[in-house]
Amino acid sequence: MSFRNTTIIVAATLLIAAQVLAAPAKKPGWKPEPYSCRRASAPIIVDGILDDAAWKQAKVINMRIPVTYALARSKTEVQILWDDKYLYFAFRAFDKDIWSYMQDHDSVTCFDDVLEMFFMPIPGSGHYHNFEINAIGTVYDAYSLSRYAGGGDHHRWRRWDCQGLKTGITITGTLNNPSDVDSHWCMEVAIPFAEMPDVPNGCPKVGDKWTFHASRYDYSVHLPDGVELSSTAALTKVDFHHAKDWMPLVFTN
Repeated sequence: MSFRNTTIIVAATLLIAAQVLAAPAKKPGWKPEPYSCRRASAPIIVDGILDDAAWKQAKVINMRIPVTYALARSKTEVQILWDDKYLYFAFRAFDKDIWSYMQDHDSVTCFDDVLEMFFMPIPGSGHYHNFEINAIGTVYDAYSLSRYAGGGDHHRWRRWDCQGLKTGITITGTLNNPSDVDSHWCMEVAIPFAEMPDVPNGCPKVGDKWTFHASRYDYSVHLPDGVELSSTAALTKVDFHHAKDWMPLVFTN
């Protein structure tokens, strides 16, 4: 790992720790609406290009900063669809400095530019899935018990790999080159319902409600603090695992 990467990771770790300690109380004024996850009207090719007709029917949501709820400097657009086999996510992440180095499955991808998905199929159960995928497609996946379930203080991760996961990424810019200005990167993800341990009958039905949020770590020489964390949910803590603050995901036609 280069000196630049190590420096940014150390600085980011210190910044995030400081944010956790210093975060003020929840501010009123913004609460995201439940996301209406529509059934895909046409097949989706998971290639990261985002030109499939089905995406035109999916609502776009943008990420905000935890606690303050300010719009992120690095804009991220998120869309979600479903069919009988998959839950689909589409991201368009605007980014002036796109970089990722982690290559091993389940490596600490949150030290790279990374897009993340968290969801709890049975709200209140504490059991949730999270996927963290960097700009070169390296996947961290986990099936966990929330630290906020049952009064516990820690996550309990289970060794779990999502077989059949599909990802597609396109980059508009120059990867791992801080000397120029990049544009954005796009990612599509198809998560098979059959691989999720707690989805009743192996597939949701219309009217089912989960809780979820999508989030992002963006590391950049163009950001004042070198890193920005953002989420689709109104997080009251600088903690993407804070399941109490996740937003509803409602499956519709």
